[in-house]
Amino acid sequence: MLSNAEFPIKAATAAHTSSLRRTLSGNSKPSLLARQLASPSVQFLDQAAMLLAYTLTRLEAPVRQGQAVAAYLAMQVSVRNLLTGVVLLLIWRSLFWFMGMYQPHINRRGAVFLWKAPATVLLCAAALLPVFWALGFGIHPRALAVFWFGASVLLLTIRASVLTYEESIRPLFRPVRTVIICGTGPLARMQALDLPGNRNFRYQLLGFVDNDPHAGTESMGPVLCGVRDLERLLMHRPVDEVIIGLPLKSHFGEVEKIVAICGRAGVQIQYSLDLFNTEVAKKQKVVSDRTNRVVMEMVHHDHRVLIKDIIDRCLAFAGLMVLWPLFAVIGLAIKLSSPGPVFFVQKRFGLNKRRFGMIKFRSMVVDAEARQAQLEHLNETSGPTFKMKRDPRVTRVGAFLRSTSLDELPQLINVVRGEMSLVGPRPLPTRDVERFSEPWLMRRFSVKPGITSMWQVSGRSNTDFDDAIQLDLRYIDFWTPLLDLQILCQTLGAVIRRSGAY
Repeated sequence: MLSNAEFPIKAATAAHTSSLRRTLSGNSKPSLLARQLASPSVQFLDQAAMLLAYTLTRLEAPVRQGQAVAAYLAMQVSVRNLLTGVVLLLIWRSLFWFMGMYQPHINRRGAVFLWKAPATVLLCAAALLPVFWALGFGIHPRALAVFWFGASVLLLTIRASVLTYEESIRPLFRPVRTVIICGTGPLARMQALDLPGNRNFRYQLLGFVDNDPHAGTESMGPVLCGVRDLERLLMHRPVDEVIIGLPLKSHFGEVEKIVAICGRAGVQIQYSLDLFNTEVAKKQKVVSDRTNRVVMEMVHHDHRVLIKDIIDRCLAFAGLMVLWPLFAVIGLAIKLSSPGPVFFVQKRFGLNKRRFGMIKFRSMVVDAEARQAQLEHLNETSGPTFKMKRDPRVTRVGAFLRSTSLDELPQLINVVRGEMSLVGPRPLPTRDVERFSEPWLMRRFSVKPGITSMWQVSGRSNTDFDDAIQLDLRYIDFWTPLLDLQILCQTLGAVIRRSGAY
């Protein structure tokens, strides 16, 4: 019952949508946009805007007199001025909270700030009077007007920018995520209707999974299989997330089974209301939508991952710029030693089992893949992988490239393109992955593959398949930036020793 076709989420009728939303949700929950307008970054920008407006207030008189630059340069960073700034920030922050600027449940629409921001700034301007009086500063009514106008404009500009970004810019750059929904009842259909409106991802619904399908979901997507076949589905289809849309009270056993299956396969889960535990989940977070879902992530997913990606791409790009003369020399040697292209591009499984073309310097004869079937009986490693110390398909230059790991250098291009990382589980050929027999092996695809990995610094080709998989899972579960640095340093030593390279 597994389908190979991907179905888009089709629009339901207005009456059906309205009925589901009345049943499964309410209007008491603040929107995601309202939460964005109360985020820590917006609060920080607000305080910066207030300090800027305060600086304009101090410079109001010199500006009128044409001495703004001299007055600004004459402002001193003193303990008195710093304490004044801290006191004002504390007062202003208290007034912002008092006026409900950061309470999403009462700021459902951005238009509310058209009056709330100027009113809040008016109170903040009034708070300047006692502070200036205590410090002996003179303040002109015109300066207060400058403060009120400048701060109001800045606060409204911040919110207009956030609204524009969230509504018009961010949706254009949403990454595509493939999702299946477990269940076909009202809750599952409500979750399917919510997917197109997600601001973070552009979801593609593969279909539904249910042992006892309800009528009414055919317009949204096919029923792919029952829960009993979910493991097989996750092994053979690229799935980014599984959304559980089954009622917990009547399907508790099935939901527990789904959570366990997704935990073994390393697939992210969204589920409703109650919390479940799995040994590999890294954190849980609430999703701000009408169906009150919670996301259970199976891998580390925080700011460190973004920093890792940026550093990976920058280092890979720098490496390509530095190593291009070596690329030219290797390319010439390959062309002179054997007929065929310089680069060998092979389909490998990457993040979430998505295939990509991994680039290497060609180290074998052109028809190497076609000849592998004749050599399968000579495989010298356990498990589904194929390794031979004296592979007859390897060319003379290729043997040198393999022993020195120079054949791996073009994978820096894959890193720049975002398909790989510098450190991560090695990407496996489709031939090897198709021989996987256990669903838990798929968890190694829950992170980007890497040029080097823990098993490469622990024996490389001398490491058997089971140990390599365990090292990959250990890396996924205990990853830190420091671990990446440690593996990179150890890789240099392994390359110099040429240990396990063939």
